[in-house]
Amino acid sequence: MDLIEVEDLEDLARHQSPDSGFDADLLDEAHDDGVEFIDQPAQESCDPNTGTNACIVDKTDWALTVNHAFERHRALDPAMKLPWEQPSMQGIFHNSLGLNLPQVHGIALELPATKNEDRNQISVSGEVEACADAAFLSAVKDIQDLDYFENKRMQTDLACAKWLDILSMNWSASAIGQQVCEDLRSDPTGELANETLKACFGTKSYSTLLKRAGSLKRFILWHRDHYLERGFSVDAIPLHEPDVWNYFRHLRDSRIRDARGYTGPATFLETVRFTKFTIALRGADDILESRRLQGFAAIEKREKGPTHQAPPMELEHLRRLHSVLLGADSIVDKVGAGCMLLCTYARARWSDLRFIHHVEIESKRNGCLVLYTTEHKTSAVGEKKEQYLPFVVPWDGVTNENWLQTFLDLYQQVGLNIHKVPLGPLLPAPRSGGGFCARPLTTSEAAAWLRGLLKGTSNWESFRSHSMKATLLDWCARSGMDKEVRSVLGHHCSAVSGSEVVYARHLQARPIRKLMMLLGLIRIGMGLEEIADRGNIAGVTPAAGTPGPGFGIHGCAARTPVLPVERVQAEADPVQDAVEGVQDHEDQLSIKEEMNNAADVATSANSLSLFPESIVQLGLIEIDSSSGSDSESSSTSSDEYPKCLRCFPNDPGRVRSREDAVEALDKALERVRKARRSAR
Repeated sequence: MDLIEVEDLEDLARHQSPDSGFDADLLDEAHDDGVEFIDQPAQESCDPNTGTNACIVDKTDWALTVNHAFERHRALDPAMKLPWEQPSMQGIFHNSLGLNLPQVHGIALELPATKNEDRNQISVSGEVEACADAAFLSAVKDIQDLDYFENKRMQTDLACAKWLDILSMNWSASAIGQQVCEDLRSDPTGELANETLKACFGTKSYSTLLKRAGSLKRFILWHRDHYLERGFSVDAIPLHEPDVWNYFRHLRDSRIRDARGYTGPATFLETVRFTKFTIALRGADDILESRRLQGFAAIEKREKGPTHQAPPMELEHLRRLHSVLLGADSIVDKVGAGCMLLCTYARARWSDLRFIHHVEIESKRNGCLVLYTTEHKTSAVGEKKEQYLPFVVPWDGVTNENWLQTFLDLYQQVGLNIHKVPLGPLLPAPRSGGGFCARPLTTSEAAAWLRGLLKGTSNWESFRSHSMKATLLDWCARSGMDKEVRSVLGHHCSAVSGSEVVYARHLQARPIRKLMMLLGLIRIGMGLEEIADRGNIAGVTPAAGTPGPGFGIHGCAARTPVLPVERVQAEADPVQDAVEGVQDHEDQLSIKEEMNNAADVATSANSLSLFPESIVQLGLIEIDSSSGSDSESSSTSSDEYPKCLRCFPNDPGRVRSREDAVEALDKALERVRKARRSAR
């Protein structure tokens, strides 16, 4: 036990007190802590040998007393700040910008209640335990399980809260900010303000709102730190061109230091343009019209170099996915490989499959599976929100197996219903313990799963989710398909075709037919370069099961018999009849393209006369197969007709290519039809 005099404790309390006065509460607190004090007469002197008085205090109690006194009476220097109070760290330790709302009690974001009965609790017979090396186990993340629309509502509310935080810095800096301020005064709950913001943002996706809010918030945090270091505070909004110029220079310094962030200035200019047309932010026009800001952003973006796009898959990778679908140990990996094949053959983004409305199956010759959705990347643009975007999957792939039927059987085996309307996500995220979640598989999870399934093949580590969309489009370009066909197959609108071709199922018939022809050539072993060397993809060899063309008189193909079609409706529908007429026309063109192969053209060209029908009937033309005959013709008149085109290499009507032969066949057939009509 140590001894301490009461007067010494009083001196300590007086020293610690800010006003240098005695604080009686300190003694009361010491008594409450169990410290024993022995008062001695003031005139009694202390023992010079021991240096102590009559008060005995324990070391632990003394340390607690001093610490308590320090916490109560400490006076810190305002210039000395703790690490989390430094300007550069406040953006990390604080979720909000620390802004004061005008008489607002705060907006509490309520998470949507999840219904357990809507969750997909499908069992997969414990196959997860038996397949510990399944690829999906390392790809699927353990995140909050919300279905597509629940997550969409939550993310939209989060984005609106971030924008409300930004607008509250200066309500008068934007026209919408003043309206939101009035809404908050009339409705402190924030529901009216939130509704106003959603109306201003319109049909913008929540990812766009969050991206733009993050870009503007980074500028605001930099702006605050930039001026706090100089000892004063200035509002970051409305925007001022000199401040943005200094911010761009700061981004360049950060880019040089970190070797990243080349598109930061360009992204900020896009954010300013976004704020101009959504919240009417003041000062946006000055930023967008600044020549030095535009040039600076262009220079920084140029320093990035070429964009590294997602590489397309090759034939070996698609065959690997087919082999996983047919023979993998994990049934979940089988279903995952089938969904990735659907995405590849449909030329779709993975995000386009996060919510499917319904599916149509056409299991016939040249059949297909069609996925209809309204939740895709361009669905927020105008009338496209009211139209289904069809993703057409050809029934036959690059292998000879009936892979699509195998996938449908597996899909039903794990408990998923392909005929459900609305279907929801094509592939819900699988659970590690069995079954599937309500949420769709994210893009990053799909990319990791794809790489896991392709592990061991060439360049498997470089593939991303967009590789599935780019694969067949790249193959079509390498095989020589024209740009318009590839635009329709990629669901891209162009000035020639327009959006109606992309959103109308029957108007995609011809491009889809060409894609089927390409897949048919790949199945029989032809390479893309070899297909391109043939010229037009229309000259394709008929696939297995396709009846070969039969040639009749005059070299014309036998007419395909038209089978009667059962009508479901009793009355004729003009629109349906028009659609069927277009489809029949496309089928006839496709049949004609299939029959015009190289061997058929050569056979037809040898038996075809390119001269008028009337001259042939008069017997003036003789087709002589003996091109090496030495016999000379006795006719030398000007009306002489050639016996063989080989004698006339410069003749303008000579057939020099397969396209010329096809054109000659068409003209000859038309002349025969005219002759028959005139004979009647």
